[in-house]
Amino acid sequence: MSTVLVNVKHLTEIVVEILVRLGENKKNALIASDAFVVADMRGINTHGIFLLRLIYERVKAKMLYVPSDFEVVSDKMATSVIDGKNGIGQVIASHGMQMSISKAKQWGIGIVAMRNINNIGTLGYYTCLAAEHDMVGILTTNGNPAIAPWGSTEPFFGTNPISIAFPVEGGPPLFLDMSCSVVARGKIRASARNGKKIPLGWAQTKTGEPTTDPEEALQGSLFPIGGPKGSALAMMVDIFAGMLSGSSYGPQLKTFHQLHGPTGAGATCIAIDINKFMDSQKFAFLLKEYLKSIKNLKKRDGVSEIFLPGEIELKNEIKSRYEKIILPRKIAADINKILKDVGAKEILRIEL
Repeated sequence: MSTVLVNVKHLTEIVVEILVRLGENKKNALIASDAFVVADMRGINTHGIFLLRLIYERVKAKMLYVPSDFEVVSDKMATSVIDGKNGIGQVIASHGMQMSISKAKQWGIGIVAMRNINNIGTLGYYTCLAAEHDMVGILTTNGNPAIAPWGSTEPFFGTNPISIAFPVEGGPPLFLDMSCSVVARGKIRASARNGKKIPLGWAQTKTGEPTTDPEEALQGSLFPIGGPKGSALAMMVDIFAGMLSGSSYGPQLKTFHQLHGPTGAGATCIAIDINKFMDSQKFAFLLKEYLKSIKNLKKRDGVSEIFLPGEIELKNEIKSRYEKIILPRKIAADINKILKDVGAKEILRIEL
């Protein structure tokens, strides 16, 4: 796949320009742009500025509302429920996590359930925000049917990702960010766009046969991680992020990738103040030593390095700041088309 290089600061400015011209306010556009660009910096192109095309189409179809706003439905001590009013998910999720962090400072824990929020991109972006405040960050969200419950051929659960992050002394946070499926559906969509087969074991057809055809996979369902265990985890996330927040769940949810109507997606985020358990600096030091022990373990033949959860993505992010972001050429072309369509004079400049 052909790729191009783009400057981080320039790409951020371009994203803000597009969002503002679509009707988002400048403050929210800056919040969302950071989430988009960090995803691309980490090499997760399926959750970065690629989503701008979908936002653009949804705004035009009046299926996503800007400027993004939210309503506090309930606010009781350490808990809140907010309605994202079908705005840009990255904006609402950022506010939700910041609310959780504020509550955790007062109560030791903050839990914010969010309804009607749309696709929020990479969950690790938000949990790392909590870790940067010396807190544990936890976030789950649900999505349209993609995983068949174990033993079934009919999609019912979304890929329903979950993320957890911890602060580490002298370095970036340790974070987990994974879907309940063997692979994120975005990777199958990318394979379909690029005319490539997918590995066996990622998905099944509508009749329950394993397939390497991404189109058949998209018509069928994804395999859950660990078989029945992943299926059960997807169920729990659906209940926690969708039902508990008062949002949609199960087959009620609609895909963000087609114009079938508002997604109805929900999410629940948690921030936990480590200082309520032990000194946060002591914890961050202990975790640093713990991770060092793991990195120094004896390696299997052929293994040059033991990678921690999120480590590869964070290395990509650091590299992007110094050497520019690597983007698929098709995504860069789509961004320039959107810029033209919204009447912007700027174009996305490709770096040499």
